[in-house]
Amino acid sequence: MSPSERYSRTAIVLHWLIALAVVVQFSWGWAMQAIAKQPPGLRADAFNMHKSIGLTILALMCVRALWRWRHRPPPLPAMPRWEAQFARFTHFMLYATLFVMPIAGYLGSVFSGYPVKYFGVTLPAWGWKDAAIKDFMSAVHFTASWVLAGAVSLHVAGALKHWLWDRDGIAARMGLGRVRGSGG
Repeated sequence: MSPSERYSRTAIVLHWLIALAVVVQFSWGWAMQAIAKQPPGLRADAFNMHKSIGLTILALMCVRALWRWRHRPPPLPAMPRWEAQFARFTHFMLYATLFVMPIAGYLGSVFSGYPVKYFGVTLPAWGWKDAAIKDFMSAVHFTASWVLAGAVSLHVAGALKHWLWDRDGIAARMGLGRVRGSGG
């Protein structure tokens, strides 16, 4: 693999920032469910932090999608057709869920009647209190969390396969290991 077959530095930084934020967010999202509802302050703070991180992920995904639109990714190297199709499908699912989840979470919050705060700043309410819409958005958010967990698991498994077993340099495209032929 030549250095030109590697993702751009910006794409690599965005990938790893989003990956770190997703790991933190996923862990936080499940852990905060155990926080007692009374007194309400601690739980509200935890949910507001979750919303803030989710909106940050959405903003980073918008930047990443715009970057990718303007900067085509390097082509996939030679691999079995099924593997290339599976990689494309997994990437599509990652992108889709990383847009759907924060949007559904935001809309669920808006329609819950509670204010949405972004790191302490109250955002405008673009909706009204509606339990049915809130419940639907919560269900979408919850379902997307499982889809995201599956897509991340497949993505990590594929990356580990190429990095540890195949040792074919594909993981170097995203900054893991050396790019073949780079001399170091």
